[in-house]
Amino acid sequence: MQKTELQNLLDYVAIRQLNAKYNRYADLADGTSYSNLFTEDAQFNIVGEGIYVGREQIAARCNATTTAVHVTTEPEIDISGDTAQQRVRMLTVLQDGKGTRNEFVASGWYIDELKRTEEGWRYHRRRVELDLDVNAVVEKVK
Repeated sequence: MQKTELQNLLDYVAIRQLNAKYNRYADLADGTSYSNLFTEDAQFNIVGEGIYVGREQIAARCNATTTAVHVTTEPEIDISGDTAQQRVRMLTVLQDGKGTRNEFVASGWYIDELKRTEEGWRYHRRRVELDLDVNAVVEKVK
C-alpha cells in the first residue's frame, strides 16, 4: 500500500470518528465539545432556520436542543490533501423523556466542507438540508 492510500484511509476513519462524536455531543447537548468539532471560523447552516458562525454561536445552538437523537449513515467522503467534502444522510429522533418511546422527527442531509487542523479534522462549513419543513422540526426538538 502506498503512503497516500494509507493516509486516505486514516483520514477517512478520522472523519467517520468526527461524525460519531458530532452525534454523541449533539445528543448530550454538550455545546462546548460539539463546537470544538468545528473550525473556529466555521459556519453551520440549517437551511431555512439559520446560519451560526463561529464556535460560540454553534455551541449555543447545540445547547438549545436537548431531546433529540442524531443518527447518520455511511458517509460519502472525497479527500483532497488537507480538505475534504462529505455528504451524509441524517435522521433525527425525539426522545419522550420517559424512556418509553422515540418519535421520528426528520431526515435529510449533511453536506460538509472539512479541514485538517492541528486538532484533527474539523467541520468548516456544515449545511443541513432537511426533507421536512424546518420550522416544524425545530419546534419539535426545542
